[in-house]
Amino acid sequence: MSHCTMVTGAGGFLGSHVAEHLSSSGHDIVALGRFSGVAPLGLSSGAAKLVGMTLPDRRFVDAVRTYRPTLLVHCAGTASVPDSVAEPYVDFQRTVDVCAFVIETLRTQAPGCHFVYLSSAAVYGNPEIQPITEDTPTKPVSPYGYHKMLCELLTREASELQGMLTSVIRIFSAYGSGQQKQVVFDLFRRFSAVGESKVNILGTGDETRDFIHAVDVARCVEIISQKRAAGIFNVASGESTSIRRLAELLKQALHSPKELVFSGQRRVGDPVQWRADISKLAQLGYAPSISLQEGLHRFVSSELQTGKCKK
Repeated sequence: MSHCTMVTGAGGFLGSHVAEHLSSSGHDIVALGRFSGVAPLGLSSGAAKLVGMTLPDRRFVDAVRTYRPTLLVHCAGTASVPDSVAEPYVDFQRTVDVCAFVIETLRTQAPGCHFVYLSSAAVYGNPEIQPITEDTPTKPVSPYGYHKMLCELLTREASELQGMLTSVIRIFSAYGSGQQKQVVFDLFRRFSAVGESKVNILGTGDETRDFIHAVDVARCVEIISQKRAAGIFNVASGESTSIRRLAELLKQALHSPKELVFSGQRRVGDPVQWRADISKLAQLGYAPSISLQEGLHRFVSSELQTGKCKK
């Protein structure tokens, strides 16, 4: 397969969006991940090779040797700050060990491959100055953030010592169809709970996030791969939204009468204020295509159609 693109974690939330988008853009996709019997929607047409596995797996080495990818987008890894706080070593194994394994496999089997790593804004922690640029010091406040930072160091090592073309994308608060964690999904589930008249939310409601739809995350990956742009890039909308505003938008989208109740107490490991500077990404030609309000309506429609949650 010439000019093959591999996507790890393609059975997960962001990985499936990346694989589907790149496939629809003409990439020959080899999608690796845990698939629960059903291929991601955009890959079910046979346009991609699906390989079921949980990394690290020796079959991954065989797959890289066979397909010789020219682009690998590494989406595999954990996606829960609370889980990382509860079990930091497990999070380390599933994130740092897996990343090292993938990079080492590319080094030995496909050294010319462009490696794109999906990192997280969690590496920044709680920056004192907003908006957050790529030069903002990394000061994680959770094991999840530290482990993402360690993976970034591994990626930098591959670039500086092995000469590998690498790109790191620091994703802020991603959301979209297929999501089963994080604040948007969690709030939707609480609004959808039968028999509850209130939606209880951690924090004061004044905490902010910079939300980006999963489709736009996938577009960023495509742009960076097309430009073969090395380095670190913030991936976000560039706009700050309070958790209170997010909850109100979801309430409107669901036509819910439920009252919002904020606890005033924040969860360990959660940042307080986030707004990204995306000018570096904009220089490559990127601009967000889906507003938060539109994205939330899409998310609500998708979830109600699948019947996972009932109003």
